[in-house]
Amino acid sequence: MLFIRMGSRLMFLRTSQREKLRDYLVESQRAKPVRFEQGMEAGSDESTMIFITAENLQKTRIEDAEFILQINDPASICLTNLINSQVSALINRVDMGPSTIIMRIAGDEGLIKEEIKALYPGRILPMAEAIDAGEDKDTILFLTYRQISSVIKTRDLLEGTLLITQPGWQVFKSLRSKGVLLITRSLEKRKWYELRINIYDSKEKYEAHYERLNFVLSKLELGMVLEEGWTRDHALALFSVLAYQVKLFTFCKPEEIKRILIGLEYNEEGHRLADFDLYYRNKKISWVDIDRVKGRRNKVDEAVKYHRELLQQLAIEDQEELKIMEEKLYG
Repeated sequence: MLFIRMGSRLMFLRTSQREKLRDYLVESQRAKPVRFEQGMEAGSDESTMIFITAENLQKTRIEDAEFILQINDPASICLTNLINSQVSALINRVDMGPSTIIMRIAGDEGLIKEEIKALYPGRILPMAEAIDAGEDKDTILFLTYRQISSVIKTRDLLEGTLLITQPGWQVFKSLRSKGVLLITRSLEKRKWYELRINIYDSKEKYEAHYERLNFVLSKLELGMVLEEGWTRDHALALFSVLAYQVKLFTFCKPEEIKRILIGLEYNEEGHRLADFDLYYRNKKISWVDIDRVKGRRNKVDEAVKYHRELLQQLAIEDQEELKIMEEKLYG
């Protein structure tokens, strides 16, 4: 599971010939003009967001930028290309902004923030204010409940970013070893869940169903598979059925995992593909237990709803891949 990764490095270029510098970066360095929010969402540990501003500023801020560009290269490579280029004479000054780190959390947001504030010197600020106030040896820490291996939208980031007065490499190294402990402390009763998932299929396409399950678990970063293998489930007296069992270690509550499993039992048209039973502490979690809804309930309708919610959590390309898997099974 991935709990922490670096975001884009921020670079401020001051120049009197802003359009000429922008054109060079777009044409020669494959830079892409973006809005600030777009750049933050598209950022990765190998990208740089460049702010082109006027040359007569004492301290540059986001709103001072006439052009914002995203380059899919680290800041060191961007600087090297600029210094070795013919347009380097156009640049009056280069300022590096703070490093950015994105951390996935679970449990109580307030507890996580208090733990981090106790570990590192800094303060909580809105995103734009943190970038304006941050210096090259500072770090901005963004928190989210979403999986961080894919694109993170600004709406997925929790309010109040942490501006830490320590270099990014130092904070990253520290959080990489302490991240799991911080998450555990924020969880209800400070515990993870060990769950058993049994896969049943009358057509015996167990490998295909396991592939779908593992695909979703990994893409949504829902936990770690501790063990897998064949088992027999004694659902009725004197009668047992063969199942493929996966043991999952996760910080997600059993009800959250059950919603995803129900979504995997059916496709978008409501056709059943397989059964995924969930057990926690030897107790089977039923689909009627996860949402307390009054009145008559229809499992197929709810499964289709959960399936659509599952797709929305996946990246576009991952949605298409999951649909292809389902089409092969139903066909």
